[in-house]
Amino acid sequence: MQCLNRILVLLLLGLIPLAGCAPAPSIAVESVEVVGELDGAAALAFNGTILNEHDQTLRLLEFDYTLSMHGRQVYQGRHAAEMTLIDGSKRTFTLPASFPFLKADYRGLGFLPDSSHWSMSGTLVYLGEGVLAETFLDMGIRPSVAFSASGELEWPSSRTASNR
Repeated sequence: MQCLNRILVLLLLGLIPLAGCAPAPSIAVESVEVVGELDGAAALAFNGTILNEHDQTLRLLEFDYTLSMHGRQVYQGRHAAEMTLIDGSKRTFTLPASFPFLKADYRGLGFLPDSSHWSMSGTLVYLGEGVLAETFLDMGIRPSVAFSASGELEWPSSRTASNR
Protein backbone atom coordinates (compact mmCIF):
# COMPACT_ATOMS: atom_id res chain seq x y z
CA MET A 1 0.00 0.00 0.00
CA GLN A 2 2.81 2.39 0.88
CA CYS A 3 4.45 1.65 -2.48
CA LEU A 4 1.18 2.46 -4.27
CA ASN A 5 0.95 5.82 -2.46
CA ARG A 6 4.50 6.69 -3.53
CA ILE A 7 3.71 5.84 -7.14
CA LEU A 8 0.57 8.00 -7.00
CA VAL A 9 2.53 10.93 -5.54
CA LEU A 10 5.20 10.61 -8.23
CA LEU A 11 2.55 10.55 -10.94
CA LEU A 12 0.90 13.68 -9.55
CA LEU A 13 4.25 15.43 -9.30
CA GLY A 14 4.87 14.53 -12.92
CA LEU A 15 1.58 16.19 -13.89
CA ILE A 16 2.25 19.46 -12.05
CA PRO A 17 4.29 20.96 -14.91
CA LEU A 18 1.30 20.31 -17.19
CA ALA A 19 -0.74 22.79 -15.13
CA GLY A 20 1.17 25.57 -16.80
CA CYS A 21 1.36 23.81 -20.14
CA ALA A 22 -0.76 26.54 -21.68
CA PRO A 23 1.76 28.74 -23.47
CA ALA A 24 2.14 32.22 -22.00
CA PRO A 25 0.73 35.28 -23.75
CA SER A 26 2.95 38.23 -24.74
CA ILE A 27 2.40 41.43 -22.75
CA ALA A 28 3.47 44.96 -23.73
CA VAL A 29 2.87 48.18 -21.78
CA GLU A 30 2.80 50.79 -24.55
CA SER A 31 1.79 54.12 -23.02
CA VAL A 32 1.00 55.97 -19.83
CA GLU A 33 -1.32 58.89 -19.27
CA VAL A 34 -2.14 61.17 -16.36
CA VAL A 35 -5.84 60.74 -15.64
CA GLY A 36 -5.95 62.83 -12.48
CA GLU A 37 -3.75 65.14 -10.47
CA LEU A 38 -4.30 67.08 -7.28
CA ASP A 39 -1.90 69.02 -5.08
CA GLY A 40 -0.34 65.97 -3.51
CA ALA A 41 -1.37 62.99 -5.61
CA ALA A 42 -1.58 61.63 -9.14
CA ALA A 43 -3.62 58.95 -10.90
CA LEU A 44 -2.11 57.26 -13.94
CA ALA A 45 -3.37 54.76 -16.51
CA PHE A 46 -0.94 52.34 -18.17
CA ASN A 47 -2.20 51.06 -21.52
CA GLY A 48 -0.98 47.96 -23.27
CA THR A 49 -1.73 44.88 -25.33
CA ILE A 50 -1.80 41.15 -24.70
CA LEU A 51 -1.18 38.78 -27.59
CA ASN A 52 -1.98 35.07 -27.68
CA GLU A 53 0.20 33.67 -30.47
CA HIS A 54 -0.67 30.08 -29.63
CA ASP A 55 -3.37 27.62 -30.64
CA GLN A 56 -5.01 27.42 -27.24
CA THR A 57 -7.60 29.70 -25.63
CA LEU A 58 -6.30 31.46 -22.50
CA ARG A 59 -8.35 32.85 -19.64
CA LEU A 60 -6.58 35.86 -18.12
CA LEU A 61 -7.22 36.14 -14.40
CA GLU A 62 -5.23 38.81 -12.57
CA PHE A 63 -2.43 41.36 -12.90
CA ASP A 64 -0.16 41.87 -9.87
CA TYR A 65 2.20 44.82 -10.37
CA THR A 66 4.36 47.56 -8.85
CA LEU A 67 5.14 51.06 -10.08
CA SER A 68 8.28 53.05 -9.30
CA MET A 69 8.90 56.72 -9.99
CA HIS A 70 12.53 57.89 -10.01
CA GLY A 71 13.55 54.52 -8.56
CA ARG A 72 11.18 54.70 -5.58
CA GLN A 73 8.21 52.30 -5.35
CA VAL A 74 5.04 54.39 -5.17
CA TYR A 75 2.31 51.85 -5.95
CA GLN A 76 1.64 48.14 -5.59
CA GLY A 77 -1.62 46.61 -6.65
CA ARG A 78 -3.73 43.94 -8.27
CA HIS A 79 -6.18 44.31 -11.10
CA ALA A 80 -8.59 41.73 -12.45
CA ALA A 81 -7.79 40.87 -16.06
CA GLU A 82 -11.27 39.43 -16.73
CA MET A 83 -10.81 38.46 -20.36
CA THR A 84 -10.39 35.46 -22.58
CA LEU A 85 -7.93 35.32 -25.46
CA ILE A 86 -8.79 32.91 -28.23
CA ASP A 87 -5.88 31.55 -30.24
CA GLY A 88 -4.17 34.23 -32.33
CA SER A 89 -6.04 37.14 -30.72
CA LYS A 90 -4.83 40.48 -29.36
CA ARG A 91 -6.58 42.57 -26.68
CA THR A 92 -5.92 45.88 -24.98
CA PHE A 93 -5.77 46.47 -21.23
CA THR A 94 -5.43 49.39 -18.81
CA LEU A 95 -3.73 49.20 -15.41
CA PRO A 96 -4.51 52.00 -12.94
CA ALA A 97 -2.09 53.43 -10.39
CA SER A 98 -2.57 56.30 -7.96
CA PHE A 99 -0.10 57.60 -5.42
CA PRO A 100 0.84 60.63 -3.32
CA PHE A 101 3.90 62.62 -4.29
CA LEU A 102 5.82 65.17 -2.31
CA LYS A 103 8.22 67.86 -3.43
CA ALA A 104 10.73 66.26 -1.06
CA ASP A 105 10.66 63.14 -3.26
CA TYR A 106 12.47 65.03 -6.00
CA ARG A 107 15.93 65.15 -4.44
CA GLY A 108 15.87 68.66 -3.07
CA LEU A 109 14.63 70.32 -6.26
CA GLY A 110 11.88 72.05 -4.31
CA PHE A 111 9.49 71.66 -7.25
CA LEU A 112 7.90 68.89 -9.28
CA PRO A 113 9.68 68.26 -12.60
CA ASP A 114 8.09 68.42 -16.06
CA SER A 115 8.80 64.72 -16.58
CA SER A 116 9.40 61.69 -14.39
CA HIS A 117 11.11 58.36 -15.04
CA TRP A 118 8.80 55.43 -14.29
CA SER A 119 9.21 51.67 -14.24
CA MET A 120 6.61 48.95 -13.82
CA SER A 121 7.00 45.23 -13.23
CA GLY A 122 4.52 42.51 -12.52
CA THR A 123 2.92 39.20 -13.39
CA LEU A 124 -0.24 38.10 -15.13
CA VAL A 125 -1.95 34.94 -13.88
CA TYR A 126 -3.63 33.03 -16.67
CA LEU A 127 -5.31 29.69 -17.22
CA GLY A 128 -5.32 27.29 -20.14
CA GLU A 129 -8.16 25.06 -21.25
CA GLY A 130 -9.36 21.88 -19.59
CA VAL A 131 -10.34 20.30 -16.33
CA LEU A 132 -6.73 19.64 -15.33
CA ALA A 133 -5.89 23.35 -15.53
CA GLU A 134 -8.93 24.18 -13.36
CA THR A 135 -7.97 21.50 -10.84
CA PHE A 136 -4.44 22.82 -10.46
CA LEU A 137 -5.78 26.36 -10.06
CA ASP A 138 -8.05 25.10 -7.26
CA MET A 139 -4.93 23.55 -5.68
CA GLY A 140 -3.20 26.95 -5.71
CA ILE A 141 -0.93 26.24 -8.67
CA ARG A 142 -1.23 29.36 -10.80
CA PRO A 143 0.66 29.71 -14.08
CA SER A 144 1.86 33.27 -14.64
CA VAL A 145 3.98 35.32 -16.99
CA ALA A 146 6.18 38.27 -15.98
CA PHE A 147 6.21 41.66 -17.67
CA SER A 148 8.08 44.94 -17.22
CA ALA A 149 8.28 48.34 -18.85
CA SER A 150 9.78 51.77 -18.22
CA GLY A 151 9.82 55.23 -19.74
CA GLU A 152 9.40 58.93 -19.21
CA LEU A 153 6.10 60.42 -18.11
CA GLU A 154 5.48 63.95 -19.38
CA TRP A 155 3.33 65.74 -16.84
CA PRO A 156 0.51 67.86 -18.30
CA SER A 157 1.48 71.40 -19.28
CA SER A 158 -1.63 72.69 -17.47
CA ARG A 159 0.22 72.46 -14.16
CA THR A 160 0.79 75.91 -12.75
CA ALA A 161 4.17 77.14 -11.62
CA SER A 162 2.92 77.22 -8.03
CA ASN A 163 2.22 73.49 -8.23
CA ARG A 164 5.66 72.79 -9.66
